[in-house]
Amino acid sequence: MRPLLIAALAAYVVAAIHIILAFINKRRAVERVAFVSLAAGFAAHTTTLVLDWAQAGHYPLFGLRETLSFLAWTLVIAYGWALVRYHTKSLGTLTLPLVVGLLMWSALARESETLTAGTVTGGVAAWLFPVHTTLLLFAYAAFFVVFAASVMYLWQERELKLKTFSAFFHRLPSLSTVDDIGSTAAGIGFTLLSLGIITGVIWSSTRSGRLWHNDPKEVFAVLTWLLYLTMIHYRAQWRGRKAAWAGVAGFALVVFTFLGTRLMGGYHVFG
Repeated sequence: MRPLLIAALAAYVVAAIHIILAFINKRRAVERVAFVSLAAGFAAHTTTLVLDWAQAGHYPLFGLRETLSFLAWTLVIAYGWALVRYHTKSLGTLTLPLVVGLLMWSALARESETLTAGTVTGGVAAWLFPVHTTLLLFAYAAFFVVFAASVMYLWQERELKLKTFSAFFHRLPSLSTVDDIGSTAAGIGFTLLSLGIITGVIWSSTRSGRLWHNDPKEVFAVLTWLLYLTMIHYRAQWRGRKAAWAGVAGFALVVFTFLGTRLMGGYHVFG
């Protein structure tokens, strides 16, 4: 691992530990350490991505290692958005450990030797590849926010139903706030996913002359799109518990689209 990436990972680890401690103890000093560490980690991580782009000569979103690192980066941005808009500090207890896990996985991942970036990112519409992949990973980050909000909603609802309030109950956002976070993030994720699919279809057609390859990732991406379309369409009727369970199911499909389809092979094995 390069020094800057090690620094980013170390800062994220400190941030994850302190955001969990802040959630448990509710201490402002611990919380400040978490956010300062997160900002430092994000700065080092961003610099690493820029340097990788400059040194490797291709957009830093090719292969499993780069994809995992980039996804971790988008999750930090998604958490920052939720933090600024909703002041949901508790969301970090789910987000930051995942960021740490993805970055560690990125460090340990082995790249395929059968493909080079030039064979995938070259061509007439080469500029569409980074647009396509960036849109999809930001969509995945938004869908994780939906998932995290859904988990918090179901947790609170269960405690309300059983009337057994744990010490953490009052440290979570209100049910209405959590529901709004999930609804807004689902809309953002769906829009980004739609644009990602469209740019992917255009890029694919210029690269191979085919709009559709019947590839597992393409199939499950469309299924994910349909699920979130249904979720948004029936949002008025599905508010609350139904929407939360839909958010959990949707993210399970996202995870399979991102990772499970790699085991099935196909046109998108490089991503």
